[in-house]
Amino acid sequence: MNNDDLVLIENFKSLMRRAMLFAQYSHDYVFDEKIDNSVAVANLNVAASKFASAESLYYSCINVLEREEAEDIFHLFDAYMQELLNNYRDNHSHQWTDIEFQRLKEFFDSSVFAFEND
Repeated sequence: MNNDDLVLIENFKSLMRRAMLFAQYSHDYVFDEKIDNSVAVANLNVAASKFASAESLYYSCINVLEREEAEDIFHLFDAYMQELLNNYRDNHSHQWTDIEFQRLKEFFDSSVFAFEND
């Protein structure tokens, strides 16, 4: 592995962490009764944008970045995003939003992308 590959890997990890940070904000805000849920949706949009960028980078450089756990994180984030948006749209409880986020967070925190691995 050359230096360019190492820089690419570190940039990818950083992008994944920033995406997860905004996912965390969206989760926190959706459960904060002092903050309008539209703020949670706005942060979810930022997270989705960053995860989409990470996924594009991942598949365009899969020969260097391939990790099954990255693909699992993309899938888990999509499930969380769908749950939050559906519950926001229907004005339903966010119980399942929390469940899907906890799945994402647990998996992320045990992955190479975890904040502790920075």
